[in-house]
Amino acid sequence: MALPSQTERTHEMSRPVMTRTGGRSKGPDAVKIAVIAGGVLLTGVAAYGVYWLVSGDGTPVKEVAAEPAGAEVKKTSARDRRAVGSLGVRGATPGVVGSSPASMPAPGLLSQALAAPAEAPTLDPLKPKAVDVTRPDLTPTPAPTTRPAAALPLQPAAEVAPLAPVGATQEVRSLIDAGDRASAANKLVEARGVYSRALLSPDAASGDRDALRQKLAPINQDLVFSPVVAPGDTLSEAYTVQAGDSLVRITKRRELATDWRLTQRVNRLTSPNALKVGQKLKLVRGPFHAVVDKGDHRLDLFAGSPDEPESWLFIRSFNVGLGEGSGTPLGTFVIKKASKLVNPPWTNPRTGERFAADDPKNPIGEFWLGWQGLGDSAAYTGFGLHGTIDPASIGQSKSMGCVRMRAEDIALVYEMLVEQVSVVRVVP
Repeated sequence: MALPSQTERTHEMSRPVMTRTGGRSKGPDAVKIAVIAGGVLLTGVAAYGVYWLVSGDGTPVKEVAAEPAGAEVKKTSARDRRAVGSLGVRGATPGVVGSSPASMPAPGLLSQALAAPAEAPTLDPLKPKAVDVTRPDLTPTPAPTTRPAAALPLQPAAEVAPLAPVGATQEVRSLIDAGDRASAANKLVEARGVYSRALLSPDAASGDRDALRQKLAPINQDLVFSPVVAPGDTLSEAYTVQAGDSLVRITKRRELATDWRLTQRVNRLTSPNALKVGQKLKLVRGPFHAVVDKGDHRLDLFAGSPDEPESWLFIRSFNVGLGEGSGTPLGTFVIKKASKLVNPPWTNPRTGERFAADDPKNPIGEFWLGWQGLGDSAAYTGFGLHGTIDPASIGQSKSMGCVRMRAEDIALVYEMLVEQVSVVRVVP
């Protein structure tokens, strides 16, 4: 753009320079004016040329920007395409400026890009980031050894399993409270039933079950293991000894699902032959079942129909020993026919060593109850319940797979479980 002084002088040059004396021009002044005018013209041509080299078609660089939506697409020259291509503008269609409004830089950014280096450094996500050595608590995450593959479609989040209850639910709490009221009122049969429902509830927490076992143990000491027959107790009945009776005959006649030795135990009889005609006895009907919890090395004894485990009544718990290396199989079993043995001989299946019935070194103790697997558990054979001559092994996994019990505990369980009826469930 010409300066004002230049405009004024070129305007003056358009008129003939005349003198007041006869109209002749002044030679030296005319030459000077011509030289100045020529310099101005050459300067303008040079400036235009430089300008054209920069912008290609004379459009100011600062005006090259994304076209507004709906604007007419403007073709570019080969020089323009080379300039835009060297910038690496992503999303731009080759040869078209502003083909994607979102892909072009905002006004003013293209001129900044022209002044920047041809290839700007990029951040490699695989390279470790700088570590602030002034913060020793900040440990860098190790970089992956390979570059990540192409992004995969987002997968639905995995369903989060619900948390195990840490305390009694409202229903379990209500049952426990009802059992407490019944127990305080000396309604032991009712209390046992309500407590057992709470114990078997899937919503009962581990702490709830431990507390319920402690509440139920003394109740069953009265209802099951004492000579007293509680009113309304379906697990027991009163019996009057008749002429010719024996504990074995009474057990068969009354179809008790227990061993005759249990009748001797609960009635405090010093001898099975010490019966008198007219004597009152308490008979415990049964049947009883066992649930072995491998995680806790515990055997829980229940009473009820083998087909209705959800309505079983809890009786008592015992600590047990289990098979080494998780050798005790999980599953459901029944006490095998003709498998209940007293003071049995035993042969070690690993070494072949034989132990006589009265051998004090016989590892299985005084009682044996063999198992028969049901369903998928039928594949497991040779397992059972027995005593031990190593009481220190109780609570540990040191047997060959059978369930070990203390001498006094296996004697009681032997009296309460019967062949082909009593169920043994082994759970994790």
